[in-house]
Amino acid sequence: VMMDAGYDQVKNYETVRQYGAQAIIAMNKRGEKEPPEGIASDGTPRCTMGYDMVYWGADGDRLKFRCPHAVGKVDCPLGTATCSESNYGMVVKKRITEDIRRYCAPHRGTQNWKLLYNERTAVERCNARLKTNLTANDVHVRGIRKVKTHMFLNAIVLLASALAVNHIERHKKTA
Repeated sequence: VMMDAGYDQVKNYETVRQYGAQAIIAMNKRGEKEPPEGIASDGTPRCTMGYDMVYWGADGDRLKFRCPHAVGKVDCPLGTATCSESNYGMVVKKRITEDIRRYCAPHRGTQNWKLLYNERTAVERCNARLKTNLTANDVHVRGIRKVKTHMFLNAIVLLASALAVNHIERHKKTA
């Protein structure tokens, strides 16, 4: 479920999870409390040297983060020795349920998260067209059934006009 920062409230994340879905919502910094010690504002854990760890995937409800030095993202002066004895580096796993606002799969800020979040822009363009060019902002009927019918008719007009423009453009290219 993709929403903009205006919907960044715990109750929205909880509601989405009740339906078995994942919320992809931009963080709203307004009224933001300081994140817990060792966690960046977007939910990324920090290593013992203070560097943001690297998201390394999800396993169900658990997100995995690795030492940034071990994966080559940071040149830590002490290497992996301060975090872990292993060459694999320190690993931190966080459950999404620990803080459903900060943790999501894919992790906020990753390329996959950004791709999902950007999908909502197409819907926003449709909403803007419905409000600007059609009568989505000026509904003059009462009752949910009549409003739904009104909005469905607006959506049909929007879709029909897009199909007509597409047909005209295709016809111009062949002519």
